[in-house]
Amino acid sequence: MSGPLHVQIALDHPMASVYRAVTDEAALATWFAEHTEVRLAEKRYDFWGRFTPDCPDRVAGRHPIEEPLATSRIRYEWPLRDTSSSVEMRLLERNERTYLGVWHHDIPESLRGSPDSFAMEDFWFLSLENLRRYLAGRPVIRCDFSAIGATNQINHTVEIDAPVSAVWDVLITPAQLDRWIASRAHVDLQKGGEWNLGWMEEARLEILSLSPEKALSVRWDIGETPTVLTWTLEGSGGKTRLTLVHSGFAPDARVDGLEAGWLNFMSWLKSAVEFGPDWIPTLKEITIAASVYYAASIWEHQDELISRDDSIWG
Repeated sequence: MSGPLHVQIALDHPMASVYRAVTDEAALATWFAEHTEVRLAEKRYDFWGRFTPDCPDRVAGRHPIEEPLATSRIRYEWPLRDTSSSVEMRLLERNERTYLGVWHHDIPESLRGSPDSFAMEDFWFLSLENLRRYLAGRPVIRCDFSAIGATNQINHTVEIDAPVSAVWDVLITPAQLDRWIASRAHVDLQKGGEWNLGWMEEARLEILSLSPEKALSVRWDIGETPTVLTWTLEGSGGKTRLTLVHSGFAPDARVDGLEAGWLNFMSWLKSAVEFGPDWIPTLKEITIAASVYYAASIWEHQDELISRDDSIWG
């Protein structure tokens, strides 16, 4: 197995509020898991249900706390696909912000990500964005893992608290795309032009059709499969209903990984619009070689990641 997955989010809330959100079972049931039962004195951090990868039942959802509890950290076991993984969370309050670092150790290779299997990084990306939204009093976006892979077509819809013009801008402007999905976006906004995410040759997408502030459709060749990605925008009362459809997969194709990944990108797009220009996604520790596959904003803020061994965590 490779090293731990390291992700980190900066939150504009006091550390006490963040700590409460990650240890209170009612709060966790709002942004993290379908069912939760946290008994800190008994060293139990249990969660289960359809919003957790592999949809564990109550028995499989037991997560014993491994280390003595402190008000700035917690570590618990997480059995995943016959592997004894563990999660460590650390909190730091600095400059009126709280930094939450997560290290997920010993993730099974089958959960490292592929088109037919979701990646744990997408679970953590979506979960930590939901934590940000929960603390800000905004609706969260849940991934129902019991429904992942039910069809070979991806269909996601989100409601965005912003006018259509703002959502359209985040979909077609290179600097905006680099905030939530693209590593180095290039857009030639015309039929036959490119909607290029910068992911080397893999995401030089041809624009099939567009209707400004209404719809954008692009061709995405995944391997030898020519798929179609369509964004549709509907405005009402100053808000936008954004729908993504990714179609064209073979009838027997499994698209679990793509489905979870696109839901995370929808969450990030929504937050990029609603929280404004200062928003950046949850950071992940990445290498130079891998940086081309992540939003430019994640690579540009790598120096903000705090090492697990840094004494600043306390």
